[in-house]
Amino acid sequence: MSADIPLQAFEALLHSPNVPTVCRALNMYQVAAAYTQLSGGNPLEPLAADVRQVALEILSRAPVEAGDDIAAGFDHVSALNVLTTLAEPDDLTLITKVLESTPHEQVRAVAALAIQRISGR
Repeated sequence: MSADIPLQAFEALLHSPNVPTVCRALNMYQVAAAYTQLSGGNPLEPLAADVRQVALEILSRAPVEAGDDIAAGFDHVSALNVLTTLAEPDDLTLITKVLESTPHEQVRAVAALAIQRISGR
């Protein structure tokens, strides 16, 4: 089996038109990044720049409303969570804007963590 197949499958999830599916992909990336500490490598690392870009695009839009398969603001939580490892200093303005404008406590908490990680570099 080709190593590219899992990457292609992940990329399809990441670019799905279905917001909950995109959130799952972002969360999968974050879990894989966490395993890096134990296994020595993130198998999704080749798509890091693409993951970061999708997360930033999500943050540039209003957060999702609650639905049957997603909590209100969960898209922003997923995007910010992955940005705790992938954010770059240039992302600070957007993340700060989200922190200051969100009504969702969980979004604020993860945005603050992302800002802390960017600032601590």
